[in-house]
Amino acid sequence: MPNFITEYLSKFQGFWSDRTVSQRIMIGGLAATVVIAFILMVFWLNQTEYRVLYTKLYSEDASRVVSILQSTKEPYKIEDNGSTILVPADRVYDLRLKIAGEGALHGQGIGYEIFDEVQIGQTDFIQRINYQRALQGELARTISEFPQVERARVHLVMPSKSLFIEEQVDPSASVVLKLKEGEKLADKQIKGVLNLVVMSVEGLKPAHVTITDMRGQVLYQPEDDGGLGLNITNSQLEYKSGLESKIEQRIQRLLMPIVGPDKVIAKVNADLDFRQRTIKTEAYDPDGQVARSEQTSEETTRGTANVDGGVPEANFRGDGFTGTATTQDTSRETRTTNYEINKEEQQIIVPVGELKRLSVAVIVDGTYTKDPETGEMTYVPRSEEEMQRIRELVSSAVGYDEVRGDIVEVSNMSFGMQDLFGDEGLMRTMLEYAQRLGKPFLNGLLIFLFLILVVRPVVMALIKPRVTEDEIDEFAGLPEAGERLAIDESDLDEEALDTARRLENAKAQALQLSEKNMDQAVQVLKSWLKQEAA
Repeated sequence: MPNFITEYLSKFQGFWSDRTVSQRIMIGGLAATVVIAFILMVFWLNQTEYRVLYTKLYSEDASRVVSILQSTKEPYKIEDNGSTILVPADRVYDLRLKIAGEGALHGQGIGYEIFDEVQIGQTDFIQRINYQRALQGELARTISEFPQVERARVHLVMPSKSLFIEEQVDPSASVVLKLKEGEKLADKQIKGVLNLVVMSVEGLKPAHVTITDMRGQVLYQPEDDGGLGLNITNSQLEYKSGLESKIEQRIQRLLMPIVGPDKVIAKVNADLDFRQRTIKTEAYDPDGQVARSEQTSEETTRGTANVDGGVPEANFRGDGFTGTATTQDTSRETRTTNYEINKEEQQIIVPVGELKRLSVAVIVDGTYTKDPETGEMTYVPRSEEEMQRIRELVSSAVGYDEVRGDIVEVSNMSFGMQDLFGDEGLMRTMLEYAQRLGKPFLNGLLIFLFLILVVRPVVMALIKPRVTEDEIDEFAGLPEAGERLAIDESDLDEEALDTARRLENAKAQALQLSEKNMDQAVQVLKSWLKQEAA
C-alpha cells in the first residue's frame, strides 16, 4: 500500500479515536447525508428531461397520439387527466412532424374525414346521417378555436326535404359551449357563433338556434314573448341591469367611507320606457298676426235714362212724346287682406330607455361598542340626524326627482357580527393558501433544524483545538492552591499575571479533557484530592 494512503488512514484513525460517541454519530450522519445528496444530485442531473408534446388534447386525439408513440416505442408521460402528453426533450419536434404527417390530430368529434373511407352499399339514410355528424363535428371544431371556448358541441336537426312546401320543416340547431376558467363571451362573439351556425346549415334561421353553456346559462335564445306582449330583448335587460348596478355602486362608494366597508347594502329598481315614440306639437299665437297678402278691386258704372213727367191723359198713346233725360254714375271698391297667424311646430323623438321612475332601498349597519365587563359587542343604532343626512346624500347621488315619483328609503339595521371563518369559500381559500405555502415552509424548517442540530455541532467539534499528551502531563503538574498562595510577595505582580494566564489555559484544556478524555481527567482530579488530603 502506498505511503500516502497509509498516512491518511493513520490520521483518520487518530482523528476518529479522539472523537466521542455522539461526535462519531454526528459525523457519520453528516457523511451519509452528503453522500445521499450527491447521489440524488447526480441522478437528477442525468435523468431524462421531458417536455410537452401536445396539451389540451381531446380524448380522441390523445388516444391516437398515444397509439403512435406506443407503436414506435417512444417513452412518454401523460398529465392533466390525459389532455397533456410529454416526451423526451430531444424528440419533441421529430414526433410532432411524424404525428402531423399521419393525420392523428383531427380535433373534437368526427368531421368530414368520415367520408375518407367510402363503403360500398351505404343507403341514402346512412349518407345523410354521416353528413349531419360531419357537419356537427366541423362546426364544433371551428367554434372551439375561439380563445374563450375550451370545448363545444353542436346538435343539428335536419329534416328530410318534402315534395310539398306546406309540409317542409325548418332545420334547427343547439350549441353547447364550455368556456375556459374566468372567460366570458361578449355579445358580438355570441352573435358570431350564431351567424357561423346559421350560414353553415342550409335553410337554418336565427329564430331556430339556441346557445347555452355547460352551467345551463342561456347565452342566446330566439326572441319569443309567448303571446304575452313581452317585447323586451336581452340587450334591453342588460341595459336595465347595468344602469341599476352603476347606481348601486355609486351609493356604496359614497357611503362606504362614512359607515365603513361591508356595512352598506344598496338595491335599485329602475323603471324604464323602451317604447319608441315621436311627439309632434303645433302652437298658434293669435296676437302675432302678420299681413300676408292684400287685394283691392274698384268698379265704376255710368249710364243715361229718360224720365217722364205728369199724369198722362186717358186717350194718350205716347206717340211723339219725349221725356227728360237723366245721367247716373255707380262706383264700388273691394279690399281683401289675408293675415298669417304665428305657428310653432315641434317634433320630439323620445329616446328608447327613458327613465320613468327610480326606486332605491339602502340599508346601513350601526356601530358596535364593547362592554368592558363582559367583553361582548353591543349594537348601537345610528341617530336620526345621521340617518337623515345619509338619506339626503343618497337622494343627491341618484338624482332624486319628486315629480317623477322616485322613492328613496334608507334604513338602519344590524348586520350582526361577521364571522371571519363562517364563509366556506374563505375557509377553502385559506386552506389552499396554507397548503401551497406549507411545503416550502416545512422544507425550510427541516433544513434549518438539520443545520442547527447536525452540521453546527460537527463543525464546532472539528474547529476546537485538540489537547496533546504533553499538554495533559503539564496540566497534571500544575501547582496546587496552597503552593500558589505561598508565592513570594516581592514577585507578586509578574507571578500573578503568569498564574492567571496559566489558569485560563488550564481551564480551557480541562474542559476539553473532560469532554474527550474522561478517564485521564478523573485520574488528575484524584491525584489533586490525594495531595490536598496529605
